Order: sequence, then structure tokens, then C-alpha cells
Amino acid sequence: MYYLLMITECATRIENEVQHYATAHFPQGQITILVHGKDALKEAIHANNKFFITVSNCGELLYSRDKTVKSFQVPCFVPTQAAVKARKHMTHHILLASGFLDSARECLRTGKYHLSIFMLHQVVEQCCMSLIRVHIAYRADIHNLKRLLHLCDGFSPALSDLFLDESEEGLRLFNLMLKSYSAARYNYDFHVEAADAERLCNQVSAFFEMTAVLCEDKIESLAIEAEVYKHLKKESEVYYG
Repeated sequence: MYYLLMITECATRIENEVQHYATAHFPQGQITILVHGKDALKEAIHANNKFFITVSNCGELLYSRDKTVKSFQVPCFVPTQAAVKARKHMTHHILLASGFLDSARECLRTGKYHLSIFMLHQVVEQCCMSLIRVHIAYRADIHNLKRLLHLCDGFSPALSDLFLDESEEGLRLFNLMLKSYSAARYNYDFHVEAADAERLCNQVSAFFEMTAVLCEDKIESLAIEAEVYKHLKKESEVYYG
């Protein structure tokens, strides 16, 4: 599995096209690609963004048309506010996910199974966005659940295993949820069986619970990192002061 960050000269987002090309031409493995403009990268680094700073300092440069990129100086990440920001983002996404989950359960209760599946899609999307923002500080604006789950694989492979277990039945249900994103709204013939909706509701409920636990654990870890950083910085100032 590979994760690539492509930096382009212009701000035009070509992420979908690039991802489709990689998926179609390199089926031997999983490649997840993020694409951002050069100016966006600079602004993010200037704003102390953990994701872009970490990738710039720790990632391996595979190719650059501009040789000066190799000497690009990036400061170290300052973690003092990481836990606070992560908590803010988690609260936002988990609140949305919780509302969608309540709606999915109500639709399931009243027999609106196609709408229940659509709401479950939204739950997984918001959970993934929360996990990604909290764990790697990346603001994902991706709606494709498979791509979001593959991003989550970078820090917790067990999450995608809940849906992408490679069994025929598991993949069928996951693809049904993927299809619901547009079909539930625009396809008059989209039909969902009660048993499928119920099983997916149970899976997504478990995913929601896992998300909350993993995010809380990571925020606690970020808070400890912040305290350690502050302590070391204070000691350094005393020593060199």
C-alpha cells in the first residue's frame, strides 16, 4: 500500500483524475493519492499544519520537475495546540455522524430502507473525516468511502476491515452503501432489502463506536505530546537563557 502526495504548480484540484488513473493502471497494489497546489502547501506549512509538515520532512521525494524542491526548508511541527484542534474537529464530525445514525435508525424502523442506507453512508463519511483529521491532521474533502477508508488504513487497518473484509457478502453490502450515495436520491428503482439495511446499520453502529474510542485515545496522546514539548522547551529556555 502506497500513499502519495502530489504537489502541482496551479491550485486546480485534479485529485479524482489522478486517482482514477492510478487505480486503473496499477491494479497490483493499493495507491492512495492526494493532490494540492504549491501555494496551498506553503500556506499550510506556514500555519503549522501537522500533515503537510510531517510529509515534507519525513516523506520520500519520488520525483520533482523543479530541483529546488529538494532543498525546500520546512520547520518542525509545534504540537502545543494539536489536542485542542483535534477535539474541536472530532466534536464537529461526531455530532454530525450521530445525527445521521439516529436518522438511519429511524428510517430503518419506518421501513425506508433506501434512505437508511444513504444515512449510513453519511455516518461512515463523517467518522472517516473525524479519524483522519484527528490522527494525521488532514482535512479530507473526499466523499468516496473506499478512498476515505484507505486513508484510515495508514493508522488503523482494522477500521476498513469492518467493511472491506473481501468476502463476497461483505463487499456486496459495502458496494450497496456506496451506490446509495447517488441512487437513493436520483434512482427511482433503487431498492434495499430490510435484512441488508439492518446488517449495515449494525456494522456502521460498531464503526461509529470504534471511531469515538480511537479519536479519544489519539487526542489523549496528542495532549501528552503537547505537555512534553512545553516541558522540554521550558527546560531549554532555562538552560540556554
